[in-house]
Amino acid sequence: MKKLLKIALAATLILTLTACDAGGAVDDQIQIPIYQPEQFFSTATVKRMDLTSSQSLAASIGYAFSDALSTARDGNLISINVNQYQELKKGDVIAVIDSSALTYTYLEQDIITQAAYERYLATGSEADRLTYEYELATLNAVQYEIDCYTITAPYDCIVTDVVRMLDPGTELSAGTYICSVAYPDDIYVYLAYDAKSSPNPFRLGGKVSVTLTGSAYEGTVVSIPVSTAYKYGDSYAVQHLGWGGGGTPGGPTSADSSKYAIIGFEPEVLSALLEETPNAVIAGWATVAVTTQQLNNVLCVPSSAVKKRDTTYVYLYENGQRLQMPVITGATVNGYTMILGGLREGDEIVL
Repeated sequence: MKKLLKIALAATLILTLTACDAGGAVDDQIQIPIYQPEQFFSTATVKRMDLTSSQSLAASIGYAFSDALSTARDGNLISINVNQYQELKKGDVIAVIDSSALTYTYLEQDIITQAAYERYLATGSEADRLTYEYELATLNAVQYEIDCYTITAPYDCIVTDVVRMLDPGTELSAGTYICSVAYPDDIYVYLAYDAKSSPNPFRLGGKVSVTLTGSAYEGTVVSIPVSTAYKYGDSYAVQHLGWGGGGTPGGPTSADSSKYAIIGFEPEVLSALLEETPNAVIAGWATVAVTTQQLNNVLCVPSSAVKKRDTTYVYLYENGQRLQMPVITGATVNGYTMILGGLREGDEIVL
């Protein structure tokens, strides 16, 4: 902190001290000088710095690449056995559709297949063997059709979304959405933005900071709408219609990679995130801080030192004097302005 005396000229106050005689006459006057206070100002050194600006964006956290499960055949719903965020093992039953129309077909084909097998055992002929294998294949095809009426977990998974207000006995058509599932640790942060109408702040492989309930975690951009590499297929990006609210569109459980930037975590980071914020996915929201500008090793000064009138200038402080110095400036980032001309590194300026 430097100080500059503003010209300490004394203002004079005439203080009249009276010692009156019996007639009230003034005997004497005393003059006391009162000085104006000193004026202070700060200086800063012109130096090279790395300037970085960022913006915070609202995002979602969840199972961005969940798989939708739907009915394969027409039929009445017998049962649906899952809830959102329930974990399942591969093969666990999720929903059952009435397949009783195939019961007679299966029993009939089973009798035919058994008879063909016994005939083959009795004769051992090649023709009877082929007949048995044909009938067995037909039986397996009927069994496959019956199996299509039961929806099961395709792998060890977690239910990320399930259709609402779907009661047993409801008649369903083929392709009716039932639920979505994902790998339990397949958790991502994703946010939508229009890459065409605004600068793209994301780049593949770029690092961003993701904040949940006050804690920050490093994430990596794994997919962006404008990318042609590392872009996840559309099979992971379907928005489904739910049955809640009178058939209005339900919330998508997959992030559409043609519209969303998708951010992943290293396993140890994800583990720490889930330990510190166990309800992160249920809460479903996060904040992403992404770098929008990066300037490395640039000459800069605090923005408060830069003045603009007819020209852009700063006050250079040399030999106890303030000198107005024209400058050429560049970008301003986080309170610092880049200097393109007029100053040198190490110059001292007045704020």
